[in-house]
Amino acid sequence: MPTRWRKSQNGFIPTGFNAVMFKSDREVLPSPMKAVLLMTYASVKSIDDLSAFYTHIFHGRPPAPDVLEDAATRFRSIGVADPLGSVSSRQAAALERRLKQLAGEDIRVYRAAKHTPPFIDDTVRRIAADGVTRLYTLPLSPLYSRTGTAAYQLSVRKAVAAAGANLNVADITDWHLFPAVVEAVSLRLRTALRWLSAAARSKATVLFTAHSQPGLPEANREYIQAFAEMAQAVAAQANCRHWMLAYRSAGPPPQKWLRPDVTDSIKEAAQTDSKAIVICELSSLTENVEAIFDCRIRCQRQAEAYGLEFVMTEFLNDSSDFMDALADMILERTVQPLADS
Repeated sequence: MPTRWRKSQNGFIPTGFNAVMFKSDREVLPSPMKAVLLMTYASVKSIDDLSAFYTHIFHGRPPAPDVLEDAATRFRSIGVADPLGSVSSRQAAALERRLKQLAGEDIRVYRAAKHTPPFIDDTVRRIAADGVTRLYTLPLSPLYSRTGTAAYQLSVRKAVAAAGANLNVADITDWHLFPAVVEAVSLRLRTALRWLSAAARSKATVLFTAHSQPGLPEANREYIQAFAEMAQAVAAQANCRHWMLAYRSAGPPPQKWLRPDVTDSIKEAAQTDSKAIVICELSSLTENVEAIFDCRIRCQRQAEAYGLEFVMTEFLNDSSDFMDALADMILERTVQPLADS
């Protein structure tokens, strides 16, 4: 249930919040124009854009023909246009509507991508031109990582500095345990478990997956901890007792990546008395080609090759409960108590 907010002349505060922490309603202060920036990895609009996409990933070096062909095969394998751009666009619109309804003020919600338009630097210039003075960044992955979340946040600050914009930037982070988000994921996990046959359900292995990160575990402690905490919370709410952590989408050697790979975990489960594999992806709550291919298509092929039933939890995307959860969290993180004078 979204938090209820009450209005004061200085803004909106949660119902029941200690109003003493706020300045008197008689002291009216100018309100900053606030906005939220949703950040994702990419938004590929056409199969013809793959070359530019991978050239950007490779820092200006065009991809080799075999790399581009392999990428096109993966993108075509899901049978629909890459959903990340269209879904994140709907998420932004849905959040903007909810924030206005809950807070009674216009909080613009923008979106930007790391490797495709709309790029972060272009979007920051647009945000500044629109008159925004307080910007909150929100990467759409709940798990903090050096190469993902931290890189997005740094890019925003570099773009603000380059534009000379008068923008006060704050980051919305550490939301992997936000109760309504955990509940939304656990609901999908319970639904997936019910889908299995009765004979397989009691011997199903749930594999919580997250995008692998480069480097040794010591260099990724925050990421590993957040992943484990979120999996534990979701499993507890779904009353799931037999589960493991696994990583997906690791890059090629010789670079070290976090392990175990999800394919190794499926093999391990097949060698026990498991009868089914349930994949519950936690790093990408919004569907995208990479997550669909590596979690659904690739894992289903392997599970079925071992004679195991297979099901994957639904992505949260722009579902009502996920948008309610994010709107509630945004308001909770962006309403700042004013110091007493």
